[in-house]
Amino acid sequence: MKNRKRLLALLLSAAMALSLTACGSGTKGGQSSALSGSGGQDGETIAKELIVLAGADASTFDPHFCTDSATEIFNKNIYNGLVRFNPDMEIMPDLAKSWTVSEDGLTWTFQLRNDVVFHDGSKFNAEAVKITLERILNPDVGSPVRSSLEPIVKVEVLDEYTVALSTEAPNGSMLQRLAGPAAFIISPTALESYGSDYATHPTGTGPFKFAEWKVGEEIVLERNENYFAGPPMVEKVYFRIVPEDATRALLIQSGQADVAMRLPATEIERLRDSKNIQFVEGETVMTMYVALNNSKGVLQNVKVRQAMNYAVDKNVIVNNILDGMATVADAPISPKTWGYASTMTYEHDVEKAKALLAEAGYPDGIDLELWTPAGRYLMDVQVAENLNAQWAEANIRVKIRQWEFQSLMSEVKKGEFDMVLLGWSPSTGDADVGLFRPLHSSQFPPNSNRAFYSNPQVDKLLEDAQTEVDMEKRADLYKQAQAIIMDEAAWTFLYYPKQALAVRSNVSGIEILPTEHIILEGVRKN
Repeated sequence: MKNRKRLLALLLSAAMALSLTACGSGTKGGQSSALSGSGGQDGETIAKELIVLAGADASTFDPHFCTDSATEIFNKNIYNGLVRFNPDMEIMPDLAKSWTVSEDGLTWTFQLRNDVVFHDGSKFNAEAVKITLERILNPDVGSPVRSSLEPIVKVEVLDEYTVALSTEAPNGSMLQRLAGPAAFIISPTALESYGSDYATHPTGTGPFKFAEWKVGEEIVLERNENYFAGPPMVEKVYFRIVPEDATRALLIQSGQADVAMRLPATEIERLRDSKNIQFVEGETVMTMYVALNNSKGVLQNVKVRQAMNYAVDKNVIVNNILDGMATVADAPISPKTWGYASTMTYEHDVEKAKALLAEAGYPDGIDLELWTPAGRYLMDVQVAENLNAQWAEANIRVKIRQWEFQSLMSEVKKGEFDMVLLGWSPSTGDADVGLFRPLHSSQFPPNSNRAFYSNPQVDKLLEDAQTEVDMEKRADLYKQAQAIIMDEAAWTFLYYPKQALAVRSNVSGIEILPTEHIILEGVRKN
């Protein structure tokens, strides 16, 4: 009881402190200086365009049906949530200017901004929050990110700019859940107008408005003149889809693009000497892994899955392929994610891998197919090829199949694969989404448990952690779950990638978050 009261007191104290920060700030909820004053100063010139090179296309502009961080990068600049993360993953006000939590920890009350309009000109208010959140939580809607907000059992409009969210039990990660893309607020007017076609008419409150989508080629966003923090200093942003790493590097080097995402380490080192290019770098919450289909064929056997891990020297990938732009994974979630606990690493041991295969009944080895995206992740194809070569030494014969990323994600939902190279980036920065969505048995595809991993003990640990209010106990529950997941080799655990954004020297004001999200509202181009 004492620990519970202490947590509730901390939650209340944090809520009040952030509320004071919001009320005392002349910028958007106390954001970093890189974003403040983004509405433009007298005499500043608004740039006509910003060209950003991405390696993968979008899947959907409906944030409540988005399950990949590649798409969240685009949506992040179209929508806002009640709260948001800053680059240090601290909670900051966004559409809510302040909030409080009740003494029993069951009700969160948010005071909303009264100066916000959606891109379609309709008013943002508490009713819009209620409609948005109830849409996500409605089982009939079928949102694949519903579990992110599932603890919320009631959304109540108290007045036009006050909304209350109720839970059955105190929840230590409520603000982190609301800061994630799953909780982006959408226009009720647009939803009513477009219905099932909303995804092609996305309407948020963000700094940029959706303008055009040429599938596989380009996404165009345009300046929101009515953005509540002040309109951006760029008229249009062109996200060009360029899967080839070398091509992105050449385009940024030649000045045909302003920003390039996910360049390989070799290109980064080559471009560092260029006086016209700078780099924005940082850690991520992402874990790179191979989803082993636990429900299919030989991979149903835990010894086979363990062999897949022992057969791979992750240091070779980190040092030789990625040139140090990553660290070897020792848990299913990264050290930048709250709740991470170092549990174990599978040391490289080819003979042990062979022995495990023999014990599983496959002394002559096994044959599998690995699916990989091309251009979505840093050096993804090269990583897949290296995995293939290393597995071959343990008599694990693998055929590689390359995919365009969104085509891959569509096929993965059908479950007809052996293995697939993926990254998991919990957009809440918390172990709840970090573990529940990719590893709880209720989250099989089309949701995010792409390995079809199922363990009743892990399920219970993850469920108990959702309602545990003592943060030390909550962390311990996640530690126990991670140990089991690692031991059972739900995935082939690879590494935690770092990120580097190549930016032309005449561009400033871009921020990157550990969630891979790129914040463009403060961007300037001279």
